[in-house]
Amino acid sequence: MKARLAVLLLLLMIAIFTYYKVSYRDFDEAIRDSNVPVDEVFYTIDFNDNLIVFYGSHGDVLSVASIEKTLLGFRWVFGTGSKQFNEGDRMLTHMFSNLQPTRKMSHDNELLSLTFGVINDPLIETLEIKYKDQDFAKATIIETSQGRIWYCFSESPVTYDPEVKVHYLDGTEKTGWH
Repeated sequence: MKARLAVLLLLLMIAIFTYYKVSYRDFDEAIRDSNVPVDEVFYTIDFNDNLIVFYGSHGDVLSVASIEKTLLGFRWVFGTGSKQFNEGDRMLTHMFSNLQPTRKMSHDNELLSLTFGVINDPLIETLEIKYKDQDFAKATIIETSQGRIWYCFSESPVTYDPEVKVHYLDGTEKTGWH
């Protein structure tokens, strides 16, 4: 009986040590140890028990990642996408991403799906995004040190360009990516 208890305790200690090695105590340490170049964190949001991070790298690239909040701290899960700030003639850029779920997610096939990009036109006031079989949803716009960025989550995986309505400061509205 004592031998079984000793083996069980040893296995428990190994599991905790292994888990600790892939979890980090603080947010900055998780980013540093991800081996992903991050110049600046622009914005973070807690979405469905996942920390979504919008960050800049290589001077003018916007990317997005998910970071898991664990009992022992934070763990980088998955990062993807890149849109450049100041893409010349592109007044509104967009990219979609289906981020990997964290270990907390109940189903392995669930994804954290969103579209995001950069707003290079100062006259754009708001955006609305429409995904397949969903209503238009207002995109969130964030001011950053590099310029304005935007994002909008989808209820289902994104595999195509969604529809967009662009609302300008003068009251006009345009549809489509331009």
